[in-house]
Amino acid sequence: MTPRPLIFISAVSRELRSARQLVANTLTFLGYQPVWQNIFGTETGDLRSVLRKKIDQCKGVVQLVGQSYGAEPPTADEEFGRVSYTQYERLYARQRGKKVWYLFIDETFPIDAHEPEPEELRELQASYRRRLQSDTHLFHPLTSSEALEASVLKLRDDLTRLRRGVKQWAVGVAVLLIVILALVIWQLREQAEMKAEMAKLRQGIMEYPRMEAQVRGSQPEKDQVALQGRIYAELGRQLGVDPKILREKLPRFADELRRTPNANAYERANASYVASDYAEAERLALQAADEAQKLKPSTAKNTIQAFELAGLSAQKRIEYARAMNHLGKAEKLTDRDRYPGDWAEVQFAIANLLIDQGQYSGAENILRSVVGVRNHILGSEHPDTLRSRNSLDVALWRQAKYVEAEADFRELIRLEEKALGPEHPDTLLSRNGLANIFLGQGKYAEAETEFRLIITLREKLLGPDHPNTLGSRISLVAVLRRQAKYVEAEADSRELIRLEEKVFGPEHPDTLISRNGLANIFFSQGKYAEAEAEYRRVVKLREKLLGPEHPETLMSSRNLAGALDNQGKHAEAEAQNREVIKIQEKVLGPEHPDTLRSRNNLALVLDEQGKHAEAEAQDRELIKLFEKVLGREHPDTLEVRNNLADVLDNQGKYAEAEAEFRDIIKIQEKVEGSQHPDTLESCYHFASGLKRQNKLQEAKEFARRAAEGARKVLGPNHPSTQKYQKLLAELQAKP
Repeated sequence: MTPRPLIFISAVSRELRSARQLVANTLTFLGYQPVWQNIFGTETGDLRSVLRKKIDQCKGVVQLVGQSYGAEPPTADEEFGRVSYTQYERLYARQRGKKVWYLFIDETFPIDAHEPEPEELRELQASYRRRLQSDTHLFHPLTSSEALEASVLKLRDDLTRLRRGVKQWAVGVAVLLIVILALVIWQLREQAEMKAEMAKLRQGIMEYPRMEAQVRGSQPEKDQVALQGRIYAELGRQLGVDPKILREKLPRFADELRRTPNANAYERANASYVASDYAEAERLALQAADEAQKLKPSTAKNTIQAFELAGLSAQKRIEYARAMNHLGKAEKLTDRDRYPGDWAEVQFAIANLLIDQGQYSGAENILRSVVGVRNHILGSEHPDTLRSRNSLDVALWRQAKYVEAEADFRELIRLEEKALGPEHPDTLLSRNGLANIFLGQGKYAEAETEFRLIITLREKLLGPDHPNTLGSRISLVAVLRRQAKYVEAEADSRELIRLEEKVFGPEHPDTLISRNGLANIFFSQGKYAEAEAEYRRVVKLREKLLGPEHPETLMSSRNLAGALDNQGKHAEAEAQNREVIKIQEKVLGPEHPDTLRSRNNLALVLDEQGKHAEAEAQDRELIKLFEKVLGREHPDTLEVRNNLADVLDNQGKYAEAEAEFRDIIKIQEKVEGSQHPDTLESCYHFASGLKRQNKLQEAKEFARRAAEGARKVLGPNHPSTQKYQKLLAELQAKP
C-alpha cells in the first residue's frame, strides 16, 4: 500500500491535460498521490470497470469541470443514464461516499488545443455545468493556471482529514517532502519554460506574415525553403529564439492554433497564413477586421493589421485586385503624422504589390516616401529601411533607370556591409540586384564577375547544394548565354540540373527553371528543334506540378511558341500564343506585363505570316497599354514601337516607319544609352528600312553604328554582332 493517500483527478484529457498535470503537481507537493485515467475518445470497449477500480482505491476525487463533454461509454449507464466518462467518475464517487471537489474552468482559461466538439455534446456539457453550479454553494470560475493552483492549495485543510488512519505517512516525511519539493520546483520551472516557449511561438505566428512581407520585399526567392530560412532567421533574432527551433515547431504550433476554438479570428488567420492556407487566412483576416471595427471603442491598429493580412494573403494567391482593395482599406486607416511606422508598413506592402503587377513607376513614388519615413524614425541602417531601399532600387531597375539604380545599389551594399555584414543574406540580395543592373545595361562581364562573387560567398556560407547558391548559378548561366559563351553556359546548365535533380528531385520548380534555361541556350544558338523539345518537356512537367495556369507554366508555353515560330511553324506558334494570352488574361488580367508581352509575340508571328494589318492593329493597341502600365520610356514599350515600325515598313509605309524609328532611338539613347543592345537593335532595324527606301548612305551609317557597338558590347561572335555585320557588308557592297 502506498504511504500517501490517493486522490483521483477527473478531467477531459484532450482539453485539460496540462491543467490536470498542474493539479497533480500541487497535490504531490501537499503530500498526496494523484491518480487519473487518460480517455481521449479513441479507446475501444467500456472503461467504466477500470474507473471504478481506481476510484475505489482513492480517498477522494478532484474534478476539473471544463467546456468539453469528452468521450462517453458505448451504451447508456443503467443507473446514471447518458453520461460522459468524466461525469460518470463524479457520479460513481458520490455513490461510493467519496469526497468530490469541483474546480470550474472558465472559458478564458488557457486550455490545450483540440478539435471542437459537435453542438449536441457542447450543450450536454453546458447543462452538466449548470446543474453543478446550482448544487455548489461556492462557485468561482478559474481563468488562469495561477488561480487553479491556488484553488487546490485552499483544499489543504479538507484534504488533511483524509490522512487519518494512514500511520506510515509520518515515517521519513521530512526527507520525502524535500524530495517532493525539489521535484515540484523542477516541474514548475519546466512548465514555466514551456509556457514561455509557447508564448514565443504564438508571437512568432503573429509576426510571420509581416516579417515575410519585409524580407521578401520585391525580390521573391524562387525557392520557398530558402525564403523561409531568411524569415526564421529574422524572427529568431527578434524573438530571441533559435531559428532551428522556430523552423521545427512553428508550423506544428500554427496547425494547432488554427484549429483552437478559443483562438480569435486574427490569431487563426495568421496561423492559416503560416500553414500556407491563404484562402482561409484571407477569410479569417476579413472577419477579424470586421470584429475589430465593431468594438466600442474600435482600435484602428488592429483593423489595419487585419486588412493588411487579408491583402498579403490575397497577393499570395495572385489575386491582385482583391489584395489592393484590402490594402487600400488599411491605408485609409493609417495616419502618417501620428503613426508613421504603421503608415510605412502598409505603403511598403502596396508598393511591392504594384511591383508584382509591373506598375514600377507608382511603386517608385511610394517607396521614396517609405524610405524617407523609415530613415527618419528607424535610422538609415535599420533592416526595414535598407529593405525599403532595396525595393526602390528594384523599381528603378524595372524602369531601366540603370544609372540611378546602380548608384543606389552600391550605396545600399555599403550600408548593409556595415550594419549587417558582407555575408548577410540581405547584403547578398542587394549584390544580386546590382548584378541584374549590369545585366540590364549589357555590362555582361561585370554581371558575370558579380554573380561569381555571390556564388563564392554563398558556397562558403551555405554550401554548394543550397537553394540560394544554386539560384545564383542559374543567374550566372543566363549571363554566360547573353555573352554567347554557349559551350560554357550549356555545360554549367547541365551540371546545375544534375545537382538540382539530386538535391530537389527532377520535378522540383528550381530544377525546371534550369531546364527552361537550358532550352533558352539551345534557342540562342539557333537549335530551335532542340529548344522546342526541351520547352515541351518543361511545359508538361510544370502543368503537372504547378498547373496549366501558373505564371511559370505560361512563360514556358510562350517560349515554346517562340521556338515554333523560328522554325517556320507560324500557324502553330500563333495558336500557342493565343492560348497563352487567353489564360493570362484570365489569371493575371489583360493589362499585366506578361499578358502584354505574349500579345507582342503574337503580333510578331502575325507579321511574319504576312498578316500586316492585323499585326499593326495589335501593336498600336499594345503601345497604348504598355504606356499606361509601364510608361512611355520603358524598354518593353519601346520594343513594341520598334515592332510597329517594322510592320509599317513591311507595308511600304516608309515615312511613318522612319519617323517612328527616329523617335524610338532618340528615347533609347536618353534612357538606356547609345551602346545599349536595345538601341543597337533599333539602329539595325532602321538601317534595314532605309535600305528598302534606297537611302543607302544613312543606312550604312546606322548599320555601322549597330555593328561596331555590338562588337564592343557583345563581342564579335555574338549572333547580333554577326547579323549587324552582314547587313553592313551588304550595304558597303552597293555603289
